[in-house]
Amino acid sequence: MRNNVINTFHSEKELYDTYPKKFHWDLKDIFNDYWDDFLEFSESRNLTIRPVVIKEVNKMMICKTKALGYSVYECPNCHKTMNVYNTCKGRFCNSCGVKYAKQRTTEILTHLIDVPHRHLVFTMPDILWRVFLEDRSLLNCLFHAVSQTLLSWFKDSYKSQNFKPGFILVLHTFGRDDKWNVHMHCLLAEHAIGNNMDKKIEFFPYDMLRKRFRTILLNDLEKKIGPNKFRSLKNKCYKDYENGFYVRAKKNEFPNAKKGVEYILRYCGRPCFAQYRIIDIEDNYITFWYQRHEDDLFVVEKIHIFEFITRLIRHIPESNFKTIRYYGFYSSKGHPLLEFAKRMIEKTKAAFKRAQNRWRELMIHSFHKDPLQCSCGTIMKWCYNVPRLE
Repeated sequence: MRNNVINTFHSEKELYDTYPKKFHWDLKDIFNDYWDDFLEFSESRNLTIRPVVIKEVNKMMICKTKALGYSVYECPNCHKTMNVYNTCKGRFCNSCGVKYAKQRTTEILTHLIDVPHRHLVFTMPDILWRVFLEDRSLLNCLFHAVSQTLLSWFKDSYKSQNFKPGFILVLHTFGRDDKWNVHMHCLLAEHAIGNNMDKKIEFFPYDMLRKRFRTILLNDLEKKIGPNKFRSLKNKCYKDYENGFYVRAKKNEFPNAKKGVEYILRYCGRPCFAQYRIIDIEDNYITFWYQRHEDDLFVVEKIHIFEFITRLIRHIPESNFKTIRYYGFYSSKGHPLLEFAKRMIEKTKAAFKRAQNRWRELMIHSFHKDPLQCSCGTIMKWCYNVPRLE
């Protein structure tokens, strides 16, 4: 099952002129068609499928079906009825993931202070990616390394004033081609809070951040894995990356905080693959496209459907593993001055934003149509619930 790049294009128009969209493919349908065969294939090759993967895929395949139960609504005018099926609320469902991402975006925005936020990306050499794939508990080391890099920088730089940063970390385990590519996104407030004052952050010492991040991460991994197993890989990283691991911290590229939050959360809680990128499925092979990061070319790739499934399921996080974490004055402990810093956030506005995440409001916002409005124009009323099948 070798990867096969079959074409590249300079624009999306070129791509669709060559590969016109003939059909909309749904990931749920793909898994319903191929999942059992994939499990048999994996068993024949003695490949281990993590229990959480089985659980999340099974949930996704019955999302919005009678198996999960449903609510019945009736029009009080013409007595027409409608069934609204329950969702799986899984971590591998495109439909539920969109709602999850919107909910988390709203929740984060209601906690951000009203200042610009810088988007940072912490990356590592690809020779380290497999370390995290083989032992996912080591992903906690990545969160620790990034957070300690930023917190120690502030502690060293603003010790006398006791300035404290506020930032949110979001783990991504994939690149644009959906392969395993571990890196960390960070949304950092460009103001720090200290002793009865705040300070604007304008300077980011790239060289220091890169070297400090490299050192902390490699030391953390060595403690967890053991010097005998990790020392040679650690030495290679120091030799090949003497300037440290790449840290991107360009000036604010988003027009507002909402756009920044939406960007870093765009794949949290749902599959790493967008369904609209599927071009065709034929003879157990899937053809899809992605935009390559290094040159922005649109790449068309054709791979076996089992390889495609493998790429997707490896990004399902373990149960209860938090891919979004808060640090500094955004943490649960926070800071005594945080409420003062949040002065621009109105509680009524926050409550209104949260209300927009409900099913009906989301449907109205996304499709500009009330899902409970009957064809006669009357709003349907809830009647009763039908429980899930046991």
